[in-house]
Amino acid sequence: METINFKIELFGTGWDNVYPQCIVCANDIEYWRGDVVENTLVDIDIDVKDHSENQLCIKYYNRDIGRDVIRDAQGTIVKNKQIEIRSVSLDDIELPYYDILFSLGCTNYTDIHYYENFKQDPDEFPLVQNKNTILGAEGTWSLSFTTPVYIWLLENL
Repeated sequence: METINFKIELFGTGWDNVYPQCIVCANDIEYWRGDVVENTLVDIDIDVKDHSENQLCIKYYNRDIGRDVIRDAQGTIVKNKQIEIRSVSLDDIELPYYDILFSLGCTNYTDIHYYENFKQDPDEFPLVQNKNTILGAEGTWSLSFTTPVYIWLLENL
């Protein structure tokens, strides 16, 4: 068994004191739940088994398109509540943004409006999207990693 400390820097875009709601989990266990109010640091310790496959997840939930998206008269989005994943540190080692967070992270959209808008052209607008660190619709960003975690880091740097 190995304990890994994750420090996750999130930025929530909101207005009128209402911000996106988020759950941070690993291996289907919830470690943090709350509003992402501008700069939010989530500091959690996760126990993982030796020589195992694991997954860190950041979920944007409870989104309401009528409340959380503001459009102008032409239908263009002028305000959108969202969560940006700015950085992730693993045992005080900041993971490289492009090489790991952006390139290895995967976003799975569950927002019904996103699905309805883009299901007609799944090749152009997939419900699962790689190379994304902004949750602008309800969904989950995930990062898979293996233990020993330092070996995984070396293999992915």
